[in-house]
Amino acid sequence: MDIHKLARKLKPLMPKEVDRWLKGQGWQAEWRETEGPGQATELAAAAAERELPLLFVCGGDGTLNEAANGLAGSDTALAAIRAGTANIWAKEMGLPRRPVKAVKAAVEGDRRRIDLGRAGERYFLLMAGYGLDGAIARRVSLGLKSRLGATTYAIAAIREALRHRSSAVTLRFDGEQHSADVLMLVVGNTRNYAGLVEVTREALVDDGLLDVCVFQGKGTVDIILHALRTIFRRHLRSKKVLYRKTRRLELAWEKPLPVQLDGDAYDRSPTEVVIAPGALWVAVPKCVSSPLFRG
Repeated sequence: MDIHKLARKLKPLMPKEVDRWLKGQGWQAEWRETEGPGQATELAAAAAERELPLLFVCGGDGTLNEAANGLAGSDTALAAIRAGTANIWAKEMGLPRRPVKAVKAAVEGDRRRIDLGRAGERYFLLMAGYGLDGAIARRVSLGLKSRLGATTYAIAAIREALRHRSSAVTLRFDGEQHSADVLMLVVGNTRNYAGLVEVTREALVDDGLLDVCVFQGKGTVDIILHALRTIFRRHLRSKKVLYRKTRRLELAWEKPLPVQLDGDAYDRSPTEVVIAPGALWVAVPKCVSSPLFRG
């Protein structure tokens, strides 16, 4: 059997530790290190074409997003090793922090088929964020992010909250139409946001639906109030929050909103977001008890 290993940054000792355990179990590992944006998608697609059973990705949610775009629709399962900023997927699945334990959990664990969201032509594993969310992602400096980690997002969020204003958007949820002054809109396939709170807190990864949370208002005061409500898990009670489950979301606007996918800025503003039911196989710990699964 073969396992491909993708990584943005590999610690020199990690492959040796993982290799030693895999060889002891009769597995053969092949290692590849990405050199720039988009290459993880290419390497994942190559692994899928070779019909490899399992693909390990060492990195954050952005790297997982790239790999998922290469694996979507294939029988190769995606397995994560924590090495990024927020590691939302790893947290949602309760994945071990030590690389060798993460590999063991994937090899000895279960395979589950999950949905992916698709914004325009690109898939996302966790979420698509429009408005304030996308503006924050665009402001984040990759250099600063590598030094300060999640703190970078906090700094960018404060700056954007002081200047961001809503946009008039027409929304269609499977044909049901709403007009809203949108500050931020999150289309969730999972629940956790930024590793801190649950914005789309009713989301499931295997129900064939996307959860959409629309924060409405005008400017900074509304943004602060929305943030406080979300921290205290009260945002879904607000009259300024619209929450829907849908297979298809359509958006119409005069000026396109900035967008982020799985935490990274996206250079396009898709006007259609749809669910891709059962598009990805994932490797998870045995008998995983994540609330993201129906059963």
